[in-house]
Amino acid sequence: MSRAVTADHILFDECIDAFRREEAHSHDLFQGDSFSFLLTPFQLSDEWDLGICKVSPSIKVILPGAYSAFISKVENPDWIGTHNSHLFGVALAAVVSFITLKSCKSTRDDYLCRNSDLTESNIQQLAIQHPILTAGPGATHSSITINKQYQLRDEIHELINKLMSIDYKTYRVLMQSIRLLQLSISSKRDDFGLAYLLAVSSIESIAQKAIKRDKVKKKHPNEKKWKEKAKKDSDFQEILKEYLESRGKNEYLRERFVLFLKKFAPVENWLDYVEHPMQDMAEQIKEVSPTHDLGHLIEKNWFEKYPEDLQDKEIEEVLSGVYVHRSRFVHRGEQPPHTDPNPSMNRFFQEIREYDGNSIKETILPNYALLLGLSKNSLINWLNNK
Repeated sequence: MSRAVTADHILFDECIDAFRREEAHSHDLFQGDSFSFLLTPFQLSDEWDLGICKVSPSIKVILPGAYSAFISKVENPDWIGTHNSHLFGVALAAVVSFITLKSCKSTRDDYLCRNSDLTESNIQQLAIQHPILTAGPGATHSSITINKQYQLRDEIHELINKLMSIDYKTYRVLMQSIRLLQLSISSKRDDFGLAYLLAVSSIESIAQKAIKRDKVKKKHPNEKKWKEKAKKDSDFQEILKEYLESRGKNEYLRERFVLFLKKFAPVENWLDYVEHPMQDMAEQIKEVSPTHDLGHLIEKNWFEKYPEDLQDKEIEEVLSGVYVHRSRFVHRGEQPPHTDPNPSMNRFFQEIREYDGNSIKETILPNYALLLGLSKNSLINWLNNK
C-alpha cells in the first residue's frame, strides 16, 4: 500500500509496485474505475490501446510565450483502484519516455485523477506541470507523423507485455533503469552533465548484472614472477599482498560497461539506434508532400564520422571515454567536454580539438542522442535474451 498522502513527492518504488502487482488486487475501500495522466512533448492524434491501459488523444493547451502542453488521460488497469491512481501514470510516463526518447511526465498527486470530466481549470493545472517549448531555438518537434505514432505505440505495447511477463525481480531492476533514462531526458535542458550521468547509469545498472566481474578482471603478466620473488623477500611480499588486495576490490565497472554495450548494442546496429537530427522534420514534410525529395535533409555530411568510419579500437576508446566523463561529473561536478547538446550537423559524434601548447589533441565524443539510443536498445536486447 502506498502512502496515504504523497504530498507532491514521488517515491518511484511505489510506482513500480503500482504498475505491476505480484498479485493483482486493490483494497476493497478503493475499488472502481481509476485514471491517471500522461503529459507528452508531442501531439497524440489517436487513442493508444496499450493492452493494460488506454491513453486518450492529446488535449493541446496554448501557454504563454512559445510554450504549449499536451495532456492525455489514461484509463488505468482494474487493479489500480482509486487510491493514488497517479502512481500508475508516473510509471507509464517512464516507459513511454524510454521508448520515445522524449520527455514525458505525469502528476505527483492524484487530486485531478479523481475527476472523470476535466474542467478548464483542471486542464490549466495539468498544463503548467509540463510546458513544452514549441518554437524558437531549442524548440521541440511537437508534431510527429501518424505512422511514427503507431510505431511508437506498438513498441510501448511490446515492452509493457514483456515487463508484465518477466520474473518480478528482473522487472524491478529494468524499471529502475528505465526511470534513470527518463530522468536523464527530463533533466537535460537544465544540466547536460547530470543528463549524461543518468543516461550512462541506466546502462551501467544492467551491465553490472549482465557482465560478471570475472569476465573482465585482469591479471598482470608478471604476477607469477612476483609471487616467486615474494617467497624470498618479505618486504616485497607485503607489497604484493597490498597489490592483490587492491585488485580484489576493483569491480572493473568501466570494462563491464564497455563489454555490455559491445555485446548488447553492437556497433553495426548503431545506424538503426540513432535517428538523424532532421528525421522528424523530414517525415512531417513527407507526410504532407509525399513526392518531395528530402534526401538532402537526412543524408550523411562529407565531414561527419559514422560508426563504420571508426576502427574497433576507436569505438572502444569512445565507449571507455563515456564512463570516464561520467565519473568526472560524479566526483568533481565536471561537465562532459561536449560543445553542443544538440548538434544538428553530426548524427553520432562530436569531434573536439584542443591545443596543449605543443600539439593538437583530437577527441571523438558520442552525441547525447547516441547515448540514448545505446541505452534503450542495449536494455531491450538484454531483456530479449532473458
